Amino acid sequence: MKNLLITLFLLLGSFSGNQIQAKDKKFPIGYALDIKKITDEKIKYIKGLGIDYIELAGIGAMLEKNLQETTVDAKWNVRMQEIADILKRHKVKVWSVHMPFSKHLDISRLDEEGRLRVLEAQNNVLKVLKPVKPQIILFHPSFYLENNVRDQRAMQLKKSVESLNKSVKGLRATMVVENMLGPELTVGDRERPLMRTVEEALMLFKTFPKDVGIAVDFCHIAHPENLLAAFGSRVKTLHVSNGNGKAEDHLLPCDPRGSNDWNAIFATLERIKYKGVYMHECKFNDEKEIVDCYNTLWNNYQTSKKTKH
Repeated sequence: MKNLLITLFLLLGSFSGNQIQAKDKKFPIGYALDIKKITDEKIKYIKGLGIDYIELAGIGAMLEKNLQETTVDAKWNVRMQEIADILKRHKVKVWSVHMPFSKHLDISRLDEEGRLRVLEAQNNVLKVLKPVKPQIILFHPSFYLENNVRDQRAMQLKKSVESLNKSVKGLRATMVVENMLGPELTVGDRERPLMRTVEEALMLFKTFPKDVGIAVDFCHIAHPENLLAAFGSRVKTLHVSNGNGKAEDHLLPCDPRGSNDWNAIFATLERIKYKGVYMHECKFNDEKEIVDCYNTLWNNYQTSKKTKH
């Protein structure tokens, strides 16, 4: 039933009265792809669909999950060069890299020795990324928190961002920090991660270096256009999906179960002069759904602008 609803939505959009040609698309398209799934066949296929950028996902596989070791096995140097060669053959680029995150890899850890081990591990991963020449390096601000330590965690985050930003600039890339899900402060017996609201994100970013940007995840917050507007030119990348800001749904944008206002989102992206990739981090059965959905939503937006005039 879900797939039928999505198909009907796409078909209706495809046959809307004022079609906008593909060449008029405002933003280049990208999507998150696990490093283990990158093959010549896959990259050739997505290039044919019009996807020119990817975000490297699944990077956590490079590290021991409990951080008993901070090193990265040499096999990942070989794999990253393979990925670089595949992408070059098909003229697809790495726009962004989603850096590892977990309870143990939390860059806001309170124990200083543990925090420094996390930075050591993250820096070891960054060294492996050189062959793919990423433009954006994305970090989570924290994992879930203990109760009543939010201010202390924010201070630890500030120190980590300052340090990691220097390493990221060494790759000639831009560091971004992603907003996190948080419809309420607590869930169960713990607090939500840092950057759960527009207000908290703004407060934290006042303490970060000015060249650190934000990654706006459309699933993590209700009305993501408000977060986009609040950060303006500091919005450096996106995680596009549908949702309602209450759960990690990461639905295909055309999935009617989500409540994002795509016309408002596109209008805000144009208003803040967003210059990055329209990077999807969403569920799908085939990458063609991502492209078709994007075209439908963009065409609908263009039609709505003409109607207003």
